[in-house]
Amino acid sequence: MVVADSVESGNSVRVTWRGWLIWISAALFYLYEFFIRVAPAGMASELQESFHLSAAGLGAMMGVYYFIYSPMQLLAGPLLDRFGPRQILAPAVVICTVGCLLQAMGGSSFFLGAARFCQGFGSAFAFVGAMYLAAEWFPRSMLAMLSGLTTSLGMAGAIIGETGIAAVVEHLGWRTALYAAAGLGVFVAGLIWIFVPRESAAQRARVQAVELERGPGIFKALHLVYSNPQSWLAGLAGAALYMPLSVLGALWGAEYVSAVGGIDKVSASGALSMLYVGWLIGGPLVGWYSDRIGKRRNFLLGAGVLTFLVSLVVVLVPRLPLSGYYVLMLALGFASCSQVVCFVAAVEHNRPAVAGTAIAATNMMIMLVGGVGEWLFGVLLDHFGGGSDSISAYRKAIIFLPVVAALGTVAAFFLREGFPKRKIPPGPEPMG
Repeated sequence: MVVADSVESGNSVRVTWRGWLIWISAALFYLYEFFIRVAPAGMASELQESFHLSAAGLGAMMGVYYFIYSPMQLLAGPLLDRFGPRQILAPAVVICTVGCLLQAMGGSSFFLGAARFCQGFGSAFAFVGAMYLAAEWFPRSMLAMLSGLTTSLGMAGAIIGETGIAAVVEHLGWRTALYAAAGLGVFVAGLIWIFVPRESAAQRARVQAVELERGPGIFKALHLVYSNPQSWLAGLAGAALYMPLSVLGALWGAEYVSAVGGIDKVSASGALSMLYVGWLIGGPLVGWYSDRIGKRRNFLLGAGVLTFLVSLVVVLVPRLPLSGYYVLMLALGFASCSQVVCFVAAVEHNRPAVAGTAIAATNMMIMLVGGVGEWLFGVLLDHFGGGSDSISAYRKAIIFLPVVAALGTVAAFFLREGFPKRKIPPGPEPMG
């Protein structure tokens, strides 16, 4: 996607109430997307029982979300450019809603896999769509702030998905929770269809600019990015920092805290939500300070070390009170939130003509690794538990987190500092 300030200049765009309505309609899609992404964490045991899945099987089914979400990142921008935001975003929300309904009505692993496919496919347009509309309706000087606000809404959706879904599941059942999620999706799709215009002059100007100043084709751009070792190092460092959110936040965390700590699932989900609070507060601060001092590598390296140490505490501490898990998860969120810097590092190590591809390729790498991580953790649970999710199995499987953090720290160590050569242009700061 080519981001334009406006037809003429970003400074000529006036902030209006209509612009806010348009942006918030799309940003709520990102909240909804994160909500359904992590909702399985509040119903993992129920899904295993209802779909007759082992831990590894559930991890594989949940990973389907990431396996379609990741490659779709590379197509989301061009599709928005070609067809317009309303024509893409509203159907994308509906596809997510269909995924919720398939998951609620299905009785076999096929339906669960199909549901996660739909959810991942539709969700791929959420963050890109919100920032696309921000670039259309706001001055460029506000894009970084709107990116932070969009990210914060995503984290809010994750917190609701962790705590709210668990409470609904406990009182009304997991199928009812998914039907409610589908109803929320219909509401968000309606908002987008009502408030987001079909197209704008800025969109038409953008398409013309793409035709006149076409950069490298998508496959050439991907080759340029992935043939650069620094791209891989930035992506691997970011993927390692994202792993706690993927493994604990999105699927296994509530079950882990409930089993190891002897805590009810609703309270355990509340503790897991602190992971997202750490990212919500720490991510924007880290991004701002990284720009201020001109360092990327040091943030990723330091975050890798801190994530390793905090996750090691998770492994070594046998049992904590509920308040202890709140503190531990918050610390893990703060430790890993520097992941946002990896996108900037990837751009600074690649040519300006492929800056967008560098961001998308890095995000694709992170999400793919996150999906594999959910599956691998389930494999470890099955291996150590002999088919049952015992306390011992969770305590052994959680060693996965510090191992991945250590590998990410090694990748960050070999990453070069790219800031002095080139800064990323102001704009969205994708997170997945």
